[in-house]
Amino acid sequence: MNREIAKDITLSLVIILSQLLIFNHMNFFGTVDTFIYVSLFILYKTTYNKTYLILFGFLVGLIIDLSLQTYGAHTLASITVCYLRERIEKYSFGVNSILPLAMIRGTQLTNRATFFFLIIFIHSLIYFSLIFFKFEFTLTIFLYTLINSIINFIIIWIISKLIFDK
Repeated sequence: MNREIAKDITLSLVIILSQLLIFNHMNFFGTVDTFIYVSLFILYKTTYNKTYLILFGFLVGLIIDLSLQTYGAHTLASITVCYLRERIEKYSFGVNSILPLAMIRGTQLTNRATFFFLIIFIHSLIYFSLIFFKFEFTLTIFLYTLINSIINFIIIWIISKLIFDK
């Protein structure tokens, strides 16, 4: 168990550092910001405590907010996604949601894609709603959310395949 926790902590540190040092400085087409740290909330094991997930989401969001000076937008989006993760699991996987690593192996591709996309989409929607925070920017919020969700989905899907398909 200790080896598994050490592996998860190392993976989390690598993803957070790569977000801070590489992906924060990438901006595709002027609108796409890559948030690979959301993969930490997707790949969080179902056997771990849910309360720790929310605390983990707070800490990761706070670290990203402090580095980007986004005034809590990442933190609130991360906490919300971590809080809703169990409901999203039940919606996406149904009965299989209680199985460890059900989102990675043993379920249909559509279930996994739904789970990944919902978490990424909700995170992006909350983040851009807080960044723009004006009713006049509603169309911009949805446009940025949709574009970022699709690009982040592709990147996070590739990262999850690289990590778990060994």
